[in-house]
Amino acid sequence: MHSLSQRANTIVCFGGIVLVGVLLLNVLSRAFFSDHVDVDIKLNEIHRFNTQRNFEYSFISIDLDANLEPLFNWNTKMLFLYVTAEYRTKQNVLSQVVVWDHILTEKSKANIHEKRLSKYPIIDQGLGLKNNTIKLTFNYNVVPISGILTRHQVGSSEFKFPSNYMKEVY
Repeated sequence: MHSLSQRANTIVCFGGIVLVGVLLLNVLSRAFFSDHVDVDIKLNEIHRFNTQRNFEYSFISIDLDANLEPLFNWNTKMLFLYVTAEYRTKQNVLSQVVVWDHILTEKSKANIHEKRLSKYPIIDQGLGLKNNTIKLTFNYNVVPISGILTRHQVGSSEFKFPSNYMKEVY
């Protein structure tokens, strides 16, 4: 006859094995869900483009149309969304600045049709924005309940900064 502690140990170990098995199936099922979405992103307006001491800064707004509902499934905990502005300068091969971000936790809010989104400025430490081409890219991370966090880039557009500085535009 087994003691009470041996029986409890057997039950806990069996439960742990079943839990690991279910988590493994959850992680493997991720391969059957699509990670592709269609996104339309474009510059709405450059609100301010100026210089201060030895750096340039600009406030921009963007228009974003994205249907992210296909990314939500039973293993999706949340989506981390962000838009980057990418450009090249003489000092840096590639500079990336996050101009907007958002955490999305509900499928009902995953259809985004926003105009004039603006959150963070573009700041360049080396005076490299003037007359430079900027590429706006929509990025998202799928945060699963269990499994590997995946990063994706979809949708991009380009615009060029003016050759002269400007004050606020409303």
